[in-house]
Amino acid sequence: MPATFTFGAGNARKLLRLPLYALGSLAALLVPRTPRIWVFGCGIGLGEGALPLYRAARERLGDEVRLVWMASSDAELAEARALGFDSVAKHSWRGFRLTLRARVLVVTHGFGDVNRYATGGAFVVQLWHGIPLKKLHLDSPATLKVRGIPDHRYVRALLARAYRHAGRGIDLFPVASELVAPRIASAFGVRPERIVALGDIRDDALLARGRDEVRADARRLLSAAAGDIDDASRVVLYAPTWRDGAPDPGTPTREEWELIARWLDARDAVLLVRAHPLGLGDYAAGPAVSDRIRMLGAHELVDVTPALAGVDELVTDYSSIAYDCALADVPTVFFAPDVELYARKRGLYENYRVFSDDRYVASWQHVLEQLDAVGTDSALGRRLAAHTVWLREEHVDRLDGRSAERVLAEILARTGTRVDEHVPDGRLARARVVEAEFEEAADGPALRVTVADPVRPVDAVRLEGARARVEAPVAAGGSLSVRLPLLCERWGVPGLALPSGEYRLTLDGDIPTSRLLVDAEPAGRFVHPLFHAELRAQAGGLVLTVSAPLAADERGHRNQRRLERAYRRATPVPEDAVFLESFYGQSASDNPLGIARTLRRMRPDVTRYWSVVDGSVAVPEGDVRLIEGSREWWRVRGSARVLIVNDWLRKRFRRRRHQHVLQTWHGTMLKRLALDRAGVGARTRVAVRRESARWDALLAQNAYSARIFRSAYAFTRGTWDEGYPRNDRLVSGADAGAIRRAVGIPDDARVVLYAPTWRDDRTEMVDYLDLTTFARELGDDHVLLVRGHSRTLRYGRDLEAEGLVDVTSYPNVADLLEVADVLVTDYSSVMFDFSATGRPIIFFTPDLAHYSSDLRGFYFDLLAEAPGPVVRTREELLDAIADADASRHRYRQQAARWRERFTPLDDGDAGRRVVQRMTGAGWL
Repeated sequence: MPATFTFGAGNARKLLRLPLYALGSLAALLVPRTPRIWVFGCGIGLGEGALPLYRAARERLGDEVRLVWMASSDAELAEARALGFDSVAKHSWRGFRLTLRARVLVVTHGFGDVNRYATGGAFVVQLWHGIPLKKLHLDSPATLKVRGIPDHRYVRALLARAYRHAGRGIDLFPVASELVAPRIASAFGVRPERIVALGDIRDDALLARGRDEVRADARRLLSAAAGDIDDASRVVLYAPTWRDGAPDPGTPTREEWELIARWLDARDAVLLVRAHPLGLGDYAAGPAVSDRIRMLGAHELVDVTPALAGVDELVTDYSSIAYDCALADVPTVFFAPDVELYARKRGLYENYRVFSDDRYVASWQHVLEQLDAVGTDSALGRRLAAHTVWLREEHVDRLDGRSAERVLAEILARTGTRVDEHVPDGRLARARVVEAEFEEAADGPALRVTVADPVRPVDAVRLEGARARVEAPVAAGGSLSVRLPLLCERWGVPGLALPSGEYRLTLDGDIPTSRLLVDAEPAGRFVHPLFHAELRAQAGGLVLTVSAPLAADERGHRNQRRLERAYRRATPVPEDAVFLESFYGQSASDNPLGIARTLRRMRPDVTRYWSVVDGSVAVPEGDVRLIEGSREWWRVRGSARVLIVNDWLRKRFRRRRHQHVLQTWHGTMLKRLALDRAGVGARTRVAVRRESARWDALLAQNAYSARIFRSAYAFTRGTWDEGYPRNDRLVSGADAGAIRRAVGIPDDARVVLYAPTWRDDRTEMVDYLDLTTFARELGDDHVLLVRGHSRTLRYGRDLEAEGLVDVTSYPNVADLLEVADVLVTDYSSVMFDFSATGRPIIFFTPDLAHYSSDLRGFYFDLLAEAPGPVVRTREELLDAIADADASRHRYRQQAARWRERFTPLDDGDAGRRVVQRMTGAGWL
């Protein structure tokens, strides 16, 4: 089944039509519009919100206004006229003329729902077709492409300009809730005052009548479209979204179709497959296996929304249909085998783990297991039911089924036709924030919040971010006036700021909510030496934005350019100090930390400055925190005698005569680096050579790495082959007890550390395991530590599950290696560091062929040389972990060769050797 649309092809067609758009705009200037004509259209045919709004307008306005339905096909034209609609073909001359004359245009997918060349100057009502989860238009890199033209920033800028121009032409954009409104403003470039939370008209069909009546009608629709369905039969709907021309990765195999068919037979159930009208996937094999598997095509049922109440469970990935089904109290099983890749290519407005209740699965076997829990009193069954309520109440403000009335009244009011005094409100009750003030006390700064009229019992009030949270418990029947500390303990270090980002005030309970009416005037901005904070009402709730503690004349691009110019012009006084930076300031860790510890012992007279992104980053006692971009940061960058970094220096660095740069890097390499990668462009080659020219010395863990550094970075100066200071403590194991306590590992637990590397084709950590369920399968005597690569830190969200600790934000990976009993990795450099412990390593490489051939390429054959088993499936990995101690004996010879080759210098004394070389070279 070919895809009928891709963004690249659609944008190419728009560019080719520019002359027609220009002629249409000229005609719109010359031809006056009349309030006596309204035009409606819908991208899928007779359906979505345009259809009920047309009917509401016809009932309300009668003969006062001519209401015209624009049809895209002869079949749609005939169907509309059969319903008694005034309908014309939108591409005809009459379609152009009526669109040109109409005062009001109502569309669901875009201006192309009516005659696209005649929309200028009209009052355009954009209804859209669901609450967006996947990013749209200006917010998504996938939408800013043109087929046949290279993906270049100038092309994206041109398309973005066109989208913004179109967005300015939208006069009213009704949405389901205040939570959704900012997504629309960002995606379409629509002015916020034109986006109103009046409700989604398309969902009136699910809400306007009693549930039994709606369900009966929905079952009749399903039976008419997909064949007779017994009233007692269970109906499961599989509705994947589309992927811009790519096939659905969730399409079942022959074996999976047979598994599904057996499941359906045993439960007297029917599976309806609703492929997206624009999607690509071959589902024909399903109905061939069983008559309980049926297609629910767009030709048989144009608009699926009214039929959703006839469904018992939904299986989907990123489709907005999950929100719609929640309105009908239909639970959803989230099946997302490509979530990391999809989130990178298309983008999502909500973290998928939150949206899916952190229970999305990647196989049909696990889909069926979750379906079996629906409606039961099991923990999973209760969780499915609660999440359905959360989807509904968090994302929808009105559940009265009268959105069409409200939208119609808003159109009439905004066009000056009339003001309706009897418009239904229908808003859900929300708890109210009646106090929100910053406090400074002896025990530190805090946010004082008082909440009134909670809808449900509240267990705690919390500020929820992606990688951190703070909360205050609420006693049963107690006051909802709480004090939320703004300094917290992170991994055993007290008194740190929250990581920069947004924190949404959330009431925790059986069904948590961040949807609050903010009656209090937000406190505004708060300044602290470790952070700045701003409180504001946003998206139907209260949001605290935490940022780095930069002064007013240090914040922003313009001020940073000014500070950089001053840095470059200055003649700094040399300071006997080291400027340390690890992973672009996200932590004080890795080899720079190992060197800093040794400097503290051997050269306590040397000041140790740490470049960090904000006040959430802990620095060692006695060292000095420098906030990146601050005036002091720029000063030390020019005055310190030595700069020690483990990645690129970034921001334009000007070396002074007194300065030396030690590049420690951050691991021995399996995957190819820099100039050694295939297809490296000229711009990258120049950047690599410019960067490596800044380094005076390059630290190598072994002779193998030294040889690769010389080619990958065209590094002609000598490498320092001294081993890695980050592993000095790993060899001794002296800190294991303290590390286990900081991480929260029980004394008797067996620790499995899962530490995959990052992927060039995605932003978040890969999860081929469904880690939350994998942790349970390891058993109660295990703890699974999940460590995403530092490059995924800012994009992802911490995993939460029994027996699992997400340690992605833990500052120093060497600590985690120290307490791990078993390491599971793929292509990460931790495979080399961990070998010094002699404990078992397992390589989980489900994408080995893709990664080694398409993404990066390897320097050697991992399968031939690995010092532990290489497995591809979840089942093989579980077996390998259970067998880890025995396999260590089987791989003892490979492990010995591996250590001899890669970690002969990791003897606990690398830091001392590095400091001696710096001192001997006269750097300090």
